Amino acid sequence: MKYKLLAIDIDGTLLNSSSQLTPNTAAAVQKAQERGIKVVLATGRRLGNSLALAKELNVRELMVVHNGVVVVDPVTCQPVIQSGICPVLAGELVDKLNAWSVNYVVYTGESAGEKVLAPSGRWQEPDNLLAYFLGEAAEFVDEIEISSPPVRLAIIDQPAKVDPLYTTLKRDYAQQVSALLFGAERDDWRGIELLPAHCSKGAGVALVADRLGISPAESVAIGDNINDLEMILWAGLGIAMQNGSPLLKEQAKMIAPSNDEDGVARIIEELLL
Repeated sequence: MKYKLLAIDIDGTLLNSSSQLTPNTAAAVQKAQERGIKVVLATGRRLGNSLALAKELNVRELMVVHNGVVVVDPVTCQPVIQSGICPVLAGELVDKLNAWSVNYVVYTGESAGEKVLAPSGRWQEPDNLLAYFLGEAAEFVDEIEISSPPVRLAIIDQPAKVDPLYTTLKRDYAQQVSALLFGAERDDWRGIELLPAHCSKGAGVALVADRLGISPAESVAIGDNINDLEMILWAGLGIAMQNGSPLLKEQAKMIAPSNDEDGVARIIEELLL
């Protein structure tokens, strides 16, 4: 099979465990593009903290950000497709998160989810996680008002708070939002992302491939975490990183070397060049 599209997750896949793009991986991605392979970055990040990487790699294909909620043109920085959570539902969720006293942020629908709101008086513990995840992106407000469909909500707090909340959200809102648990391997924090129902990286990459006239059978997808599952199941060749989640590795058709062993570069060299 001659593959025409390569979808790559960023954190834990394209980048090593120090969040660095190694020269070997950068060179391999460039070579793939020179051979005509369409490279699609698919990430849970927002555009603002993934665009520099796209520019460094000279990736010009549509990018899948916010775990598939937004598909954006990295050249113009304009969204091509953007979904959102119903404002009434989002307001209800915010009220519940306030009642549960958990750390959370709202990625608004403005500027493809670049505007991020956080409730004042939160996020002191544990370990200033807001700065860790968002840098200077969040704006603290006394009251979060939902006037347009937000791209997603994210909860990050201690496992003792987050784990039972995840169970509750999956039970009560399964038909309305997609709840993704992350940081499950950590014992100091845990996170939940709430996305519009039916949004995923897989759906986003499928849309990009369709616009390019490329079939799933002609596509390779590489990821490391559970939010990459739909993407690797969609692709003709779905690959999990050796450092990835056990569930993802169970579902993948191939296991790549870890992100600290230039796993993406080695897959490109072995299969695409």
